[in-house]
Amino acid sequence: MILCDYCGDEIQPDLPGVNVYNKDVDVRYVTKQDCIPVGFKCVDVCVKDDKITYLKEGSSLPKGFECVTVSVIGRDVVYARNQKLIPEGFEQVTVYTRNREVKYARQGDSPPTGFDQVSTYAKNEEIKYRKASHLTPVGFEQVTVCVKTEDILYTRQEELKPKGSEPASVYVKNEDIADAKCYHVKGAFHTECLNNYIPRREEAARKFLERASPKSNVLSVGIHVKYLYGEGKVNQEQRRRKKEKRDRKAIELLRKVSALRNSSSGYILIHLVGLAPEDTFTGAFNEFADPKLHDLIQDEKQFSDVYKTEALSCHGFGDFLVLYVGASLNVTTSKFNTKTTLDDRIEDIRAETLRTFARERKSLCNTFHSLPGVTQAHHLQNVHENRSIQIKSHFSQKKDGRAIAEDIIKNHKLAEYISAFTKTECGGSFLYGVHEETTFKKGYGYETKVNRIQPVILKDRTIFRDTLGDYIRNTVLVCDYDGKELFPDPNIFLIHFIPCTPAGECSREEEKVYLRVRGESVHDGHGDEDAVVVHVAVRPVSGIVFHDKQGPLAYRYDRQFKLITRIDIKDWVRALTKRRVTQK
Repeated sequence: MILCDYCGDEIQPDLPGVNVYNKDVDVRYVTKQDCIPVGFKCVDVCVKDDKITYLKEGSSLPKGFECVTVSVIGRDVVYARNQKLIPEGFEQVTVYTRNREVKYARQGDSPPTGFDQVSTYAKNEEIKYRKASHLTPVGFEQVTVCVKTEDILYTRQEELKPKGSEPASVYVKNEDIADAKCYHVKGAFHTECLNNYIPRREEAARKFLERASPKSNVLSVGIHVKYLYGEGKVNQEQRRRKKEKRDRKAIELLRKVSALRNSSSGYILIHLVGLAPEDTFTGAFNEFADPKLHDLIQDEKQFSDVYKTEALSCHGFGDFLVLYVGASLNVTTSKFNTKTTLDDRIEDIRAETLRTFARERKSLCNTFHSLPGVTQAHHLQNVHENRSIQIKSHFSQKKDGRAIAEDIIKNHKLAEYISAFTKTECGGSFLYGVHEETTFKKGYGYETKVNRIQPVILKDRTIFRDTLGDYIRNTVLVCDYDGKELFPDPNIFLIHFIPCTPAGECSREEEKVYLRVRGESVHDGHGDEDAVVVHVAVRPVSGIVFHDKQGPLAYRYDRQFKLITRIDIKDWVRALTKRRVTQK
């Protein structure tokens, strides 16, 4: 399903559409005057077909690339073949590097202090920088770099040189750049959005700034009314698709609200795309947004003190709302990506709870959670869920160990449970292969729950353990109380297997299957199909464990350069735990 990045409506394959490449929150194209975004590193931009990767200095080059022209206009990145025309309004610049930082100097400018001049080479849609004394990379040809304000252009030597520009640099933030796992968004827009709605939005913003303070931060969000209002009778699949579209727009809205709350307030123009000219009802947006906006009040203020919504009073723009967003006293986080545990479930942690947890800096033990007396699956019949134990049913028909491991991560949210268990004093246990079944107590007249074992059949425990462990390590982020990533990740979990031997048929040798030697299972099950319950034991962590490698999502907005940037996790922790000074 391809959705328009502006209005959120679905782009049908048989309808005309325009695909562009859009910088997402983790890729920044900034002008010379801009400071390097916190935590960002300068990298080489490499493109092949429709895939963009960012390679650290010294990384090997992919094969099969050909020369192209790369240009960036506003938020859109364009890759042009030799035959295509070059946009006007650019001028040639010289490229300089220092370590991994890249600067562009116009003709006649003094070289940046401490930087070395480099040559720029292109192969297909890949760009590489090499010092002038170095050899040309195999299969590449030298290109000229031209820039204009926030636009970056790479042209071949024989092509026309655009006019009118200022230097710029390219930065990217991503811990997995060396493995080509950078964040990239391929934006898709309806032709109508590109040609009509987006220009109308820009005109609405211009008119709004005429009556607002010129120093105001102004952002915008477009959303089609069919995903805010009712669509009449819809089936279950239509409801699911509608929810997915609403959720995507909610993420965009919360990112921008977080940026404004962390940047001394501002306004968001809400474009209700497709609203009938005579329709004056806009309450559907409030029903959609208010609960989400309320969650971003993390400084104990009232909703009415933080947000104000009104129609855009400019004539001809009745399909626009203006959402005022007040500044926050603390850092506002759109998504914490960490959980806390209750006795019957885990849930998103509140800002004040996480703030207190980080401030207390508890030194927790490093002992893994255990299940005393459990050596076989039937011993789990009287083990029930609490704040340290979670039970998950094994309904999957998958037999491949790798597929089962992926199912546990994606559909049973193992990483989220791990992030919650690490905050408790004794850790926790995640049990996969046990089903809580409702049963009626005859003679007593009420329903209760009993455990039923649903064995997980594994052909090779070692492969399964290694696969599930890799999934966990590639998903979670472990930091100390200062936000410093503990790398390599400390061992915060152990994977065990509880054998599913029927009660009364267990020999002493079989009991050794679950006895641990230095935290490891004695039996690896290699080559034999055996039935087990998967037990993931988690230990407490003196720090913060996130169930997403991105860590917490909090943003700032730079009005001068129109950039929304992620707040570095160390800065985020400092802002989260900073104590407010009360005025006497």
